[in-house]
Amino acid sequence: MEQKCPHCGAVLPEHASFCPHCAQSVRDRETANVPAHLWRKGLKWVLLLVLIVAVGTGAWLLLSEQAAGGLPAGETTAVVFSEDENGMVTVTPDRLREYFPTLTGINFGTTSTTSGNIDDYLVENLQLANLVASRGAYGTDEEWGMFSARSSGTRVCLLMFDRNTHLMGYFIGEPIQVSEGQWQMDVVSCDYDFTQLYEDQLAAFEGSWEEDFSNYIPPEEIESSGVVWFLNGYNTGKGPVLREDDAQIYHLWAMLHSPEPERQCREIERLEEFLPKEGRWRCYLLLDADYDLLGYTMLDYQGNGG
Repeated sequence: MEQKCPHCGAVLPEHASFCPHCAQSVRDRETANVPAHLWRKGLKWVLLLVLIVAVGTGAWLLLSEQAAGGLPAGETTAVVFSEDENGMVTVTPDRLREYFPTLTGINFGTTSTTSGNIDDYLVENLQLANLVASRGAYGTDEEWGMFSARSSGTRVCLLMFDRNTHLMGYFIGEPIQVSEGQWQMDVVSCDYDFTQLYEDQLAAFEGSWEEDFSNYIPPEEIESSGVVWFLNGYNTGKGPVLREDDAQIYHLWAMLHSPEPERQCREIERLEEFLPKEGRWRCYLLLDADYDLLGYTMLDYQGNGG
């Protein structure tokens, strides 16, 4: 029986598999069915590969975030504080416990730090200073702070703890006035363990603090020492003698070795503005015009030395 090309109609030779005139195939193609066990096996490997990539990417992102620091993410809670008749807003642990019952202590104060790394805020606060001074025995308990609502552009830092080396929440930025005399902070809840930061800071402090505090400058020699700038410690000294377990010593050491110590320096002419309360002693690091360390001094509330 004569066979014709289904494409061009030309007569085909017997048993032809393609048309010699139009070069088109004249055989019907059948779809080959892949055995079920083969495509299932392939799908399994594809899914496994996707899982490995996802886990690897997640781990890389987590490690990258930890290495680079950053501000911990979490849910935010609007906490409102009231302004008093003098325009001051007080931030206390008791007020914050109304929102965060497991809170054990806070650090609060104004800050000029603009870092995107939470460790930079921890290093400059009393919690870590107390931990280093006590070798991990205690942090802060009922510390509190305040800020002036009448000062525009006030930037504050609130750190909340539920264990010595565990940050449970924070707020960094400018509080928002939501109504007359009412100021809101959107506190971020987090789960940030800074044990490693504490251990690293303790090791570095123990290795160099004595050298930084080796040159005592009596008050009567400050003017002739060449000092231009000073860094002031906490209001925690209990006597004229320098003590390693005084939290302000770590605080001063940390400021001195920070990336920008000049940011926290003040002119020596303002020293009397930062004298301690009666019954306390404050330590000061004295720096020259180039922000190089000259030595330290200890002063009481009247500006006298020990």
